[in-house]
Amino acid sequence: MYLSRVLLDVNKRETMGALSSPHILHGAIEQSFASREKRKLWRIDWLGDVCCLLVLSEEKPDFTHLSRQFGYPFTDPPWETKDYSLLLSRLQEGQEWHFRLRANPTRSSFKEKDSASGRGKVFAHVTQEQQRQWLLAKAEKCGFKLNDDEFDVVHSQWLRFQKGRGGRYVTLRTATFEGKLTITDLGCFKEVLQSGVGRAKAYGCGLLTLARQRG
Repeated sequence: MYLSRVLLDVNKRETMGALSSPHILHGAIEQSFASREKRKLWRIDWLGDVCCLLVLSEEKPDFTHLSRQFGYPFTDPPWETKDYSLLLSRLQEGQEWHFRLRANPTRSSFKEKDSASGRGKVFAHVTQEQQRQWLLAKAEKCGFKLNDDEFDVVHSQWLRFQKGRGGRYVTLRTATFEGKLTITDLGCFKEVLQSGVGRAKAYGCGLLTLARQRG
């Protein structure tokens, strides 16, 4: 696995268009790999005025075209890629890590069926408390533990965009979580780091990233 970071130039009109439409970024990311079948997770991060794209992938990427479109192609290097297995090898049960996760918190109602799929309708969790409770429940199944007073929703928004010209519109509610977690099931946790959390992974949700615990 590889974790890559691409700085994005928000002064470019193309970049701002892509940031408003995850479908565009998803397509550009897919074109950066020889195989479109292998799984990938991605997320947009803002650090002050700096905007960057994070991508976790099974295959080593080539972001030459993407950086020309949306980034700084003449910087050296225009993107960074690190071996993700180095982080995975350091993980142990009982460790505490600072985390960030942008997710699409939802619930399914089997009382109401989707006319197209026949499955239960999916509804977004809208309030911060609903979103927090969603992640607390997810954590138990994902190999980590959260204390209620040690994480929060730092940003939440609606996204509405079109899947290509003439395509249907997609509406998503996203929430960005930050805080402290404790690893409880190492095997399960490693799998979640590589496969993501929740829905809408093609649209920039699900990537759980770790940093050394602060302080």
